[in-house]
Amino acid sequence: MSHKSKIGITVMISVLVCLIGLIGSIAISLRYGMRDKAIETLSEEWELSQMQITKIASYMSMAQFLVVMAENPQITAEGTTKLLDAEYTREFVSAKLQNYRDDLLRGNGEGNIAFSEIVKLYRDYQETICQDLQYCIEDSDLDTYEMIWDNLGITDRSSLEYYRSDKPGLFALVRVILSGWFLVGSALLIAGAGVGIWYLHSRSFRGYGIFGLVLAVTGIVDCMAAMLRDSMVSFVNRTIDMRSNLMTLVFMPICNMLLIVGIVFIILGILAMVCRIYGKSK
Repeated sequence: MSHKSKIGITVMISVLVCLIGLIGSIAISLRYGMRDKAIETLSEEWELSQMQITKIASYMSMAQFLVVMAENPQITAEGTTKLLDAEYTREFVSAKLQNYRDDLLRGNGEGNIAFSEIVKLYRDYQETICQDLQYCIEDSDLDTYEMIWDNLGITDRSSLEYYRSDKPGLFALVRVILSGWFLVGSALLIAGAGVGIWYLHSRSFRGYGIFGLVLAVTGIVDCMAAMLRDSMVSFVNRTIDMRSNLMTLVFMPICNMLLIVGIVFIILGILAMVCRIYGKSK
């Protein structure tokens, strides 16, 4: 095979490695941002009571429900704030977010919220909730809330299965990319590409110049994306008109992992280019 042909194949393999590396970087960063510890931290630090819920109620059924619940004249704004910031609320939010994550990754059908879970939460912490609200929710209130819940279709609309059936292709792609075997496969493909280039150039590192450059570029792109965290947070907040630290908490672990992965790619790229220099000197 001619030298020109080998270079062409090396470039094609390197471009493929770049694409796999970028997708894999995003996937591992998202999985890191969805781990239990990250969700627990988000639930603990989320300024839920500071969100402008009324502004997003027009397109979020759960927000509509919270607005209606807070319209009870006997429930004050202070009581609502205490309810949303309470430890039992944060624990409930954390558990439900983990259910949504598991449903997204495994399709176990637990990605929804039933009104019975809200009632159970109230029954379990009834005394504390009454103290926080300075109002005891009566059975008649629960009946009214359940009717509103059903009318808004929160249980159905909150289910990932509902959206999965509406956009099956998108959800299938997300599930594949976020799967553990995809990450393992990506790592093996990148390693295999390195071995393949080594064999392609007659068991030498002469083709590692392009390969290393592509790895380094992939890492640089990852690092640049990680450093744009604040811009991404601002963009999302402006898009949905939200005033909260939620997006900061969401993007922080994702961008931290993206930065680490980017640095690893840069180091691997430098090592590959060093091997190229070594191979050329022989």
